[in-house]
Amino acid sequence: MNGFFWPPRPQHVVRTVALSSPMLSLELIEAIREILCRVDALRSVQACSDTDTHVVNELKKSIATHLAEVSAHLQDSDSRTAIGYIAEGLMGSAQFASMSQAVAALDERELVAHVGDLSTWLGKSRKTFSSAFFGTPNARLQHVSDCVDEHFTKALEQLAIDLCAPLQVVPHCSYKIIDLFGIAGEANYFPKHFAYFMPEDQGVKYSPVKRTIVFANTYRNLFEEIAVQQAPLFNWQASDLPAGEELEPYLITWFRGHDLGHSIVLEGTSFAQLSKHDRWGSMVIQEALADVFGFLLSVDEAISNRVGLKPAQMVRVYVLELLRYLLRGPRQFPDAGSAYIQLRLLQDSGVLDCKNSQSWSVDTDLFAQAMRSIAQALIDAALKGDLARFEAFISQYCPHRLAGEESDFMFGLPGCDVTLGYTQEIFEGSVNAIQ
Repeated sequence: MNGFFWPPRPQHVVRTVALSSPMLSLELIEAIREILCRVDALRSVQACSDTDTHVVNELKKSIATHLAEVSAHLQDSDSRTAIGYIAEGLMGSAQFASMSQAVAALDERELVAHVGDLSTWLGKSRKTFSSAFFGTPNARLQHVSDCVDEHFTKALEQLAIDLCAPLQVVPHCSYKIIDLFGIAGEANYFPKHFAYFMPEDQGVKYSPVKRTIVFANTYRNLFEEIAVQQAPLFNWQASDLPAGEELEPYLITWFRGHDLGHSIVLEGTSFAQLSKHDRWGSMVIQEALADVFGFLLSVDEAISNRVGLKPAQMVRVYVLELLRYLLRGPRQFPDAGSAYIQLRLLQDSGVLDCKNSQSWSVDTDLFAQAMRSIAQALIDAALKGDLARFEAFISQYCPHRLAGEESDFMFGLPGCDVTLGYTQEIFEGSVNAIQ
């Protein structure tokens, strides 16, 4: 697999944004820069039809040496421990799975990193490819995520009452929010991920310890550079939306809710059963469940008050995010298929008027109630173990099961060919400045 861009399209418009500039020592930055260059080289070797094992081993040895330099310049214990595990895993330790889980259990306060293979977009390949990323913890937004966690239990109890469903929770992942400043390899191909689910994205399945690493600056840039471009469709002005640092808590609250939403089930729920019946349909409906649960958690009174969210603005941000996902291609990504389902059900409910492709409207006052109704429909289709209901739902609402061209599922809107590219400040003055 040698494609830099996914999915295949006539053109991709790259909108370049600058990554953060970390407050780290020059020696540390230099070592990280050397690692990133070698990871790019490793990914290039992987793209060759005849991989040179000697070159791969030499590159990995060099990376391990530079990781030791990174570790030597770190003050935080968990950050140093993580780098040590990463180096051992890179060199093929037999304990790779357990070390990956150990990293996921850490709480780095100085540097969060990954060096090694990572998964890519599902439709592109099921293989993992050489990747690396480095970031510094974002304490302000970590606090937002922690507030969601703090109120999650009571919010779920209220949600179970509102939805008339005996909702339960299975073990869920922890969260680490960072400002990305360095990235290389497959992770720096297109489109950009703004989060990785570790250690599953490293190829370690069914880990009892899980952690989502969120690139806060990438997430914000995706909204500001792509999602917000649909605001004129609703005639929304700048004052109708949060901006700058005020935007970030809206995104993080919903996305943390989304991750927690993946853990909300009923007794006897079996996603394996759904996946065996229709794997893509199962992924799409699970994303829809997580999205809807995440939204309902974000407008929970205790959570929204604690974080300082305005309900109407949360609705607008969420709708623009649904459109960002949708316009990537509802048959190309499970989360884009999920967006299609929600938009169609919102249209059916009457809170979203999108009959005119030039002018849409949304009823922010009735939106949450409509989302509760959607949640009930998704619960019936996916959480109760009723394959007939599941089949009926995906046959009616999942784009991959519907007749027509992909453009038929865009609600009259053109697809989006804009994707983010990074300027990495740590490469300033280098030919690698734009990856």
